[in-house]
Amino acid sequence: MNTPHDVDEPVHLVPYDPAWPEIYDHERFRIALAFGVFPNSGLLQHIGSTAVPGLIAKPVIDIMLGVRGWPPPEKLLAGLTGLGYENLGEAGVPGRIYLRRRADREFNAHVVERNGTHWTHNLALRDHLRAESAAREKYATAKIAAMTRGGGKLLAYSEAKAEAVAELIRAARVT
Repeated sequence: MNTPHDVDEPVHLVPYDPAWPEIYDHERFRIALAFGVFPNSGLLQHIGSTAVPGLIAKPVIDIMLGVRGWPPPEKLLAGLTGLGYENLGEAGVPGRIYLRRRADREFNAHVVERNGTHWTHNLALRDHLRAESAAREKYATAKIAAMTRGGGKLLAYSEAKAEAVAELIRAARVT
């Protein structure tokens, strides 16, 4: 069983990198081919700040995998670990399995129920940030403040920006 200490890691923010969508696409294809699914099926989504052009971000690509029903099949989780991902379980977020890959490129995989709360909130937040420059600016400001308050550690950073994320999700009209 993983502890919060297992999930916590140093983090930093960098300016948006226009290569991130291509890096995501490469990993999306790698995952899709490993499971024999069509890469453009919509089951894999680029989420998080690296999916929002112009937004500062941790240089870690977040990939959301949607499954039908919960919990996800063990075969899927085993397959992701076979691709080099470390399974950290729910990592404090019920209804989401969090996996990370720290190699030449860094990735987080979030396995959630397709069309469930995590799925809809992540997509709504991403789309809202892509569409609204004021929302991007507000989030960038919150991220910088959270990095300062969080001392460069993932869990403290995430907690420090949680209220801003919740407000942005509400602004995206998702409840």
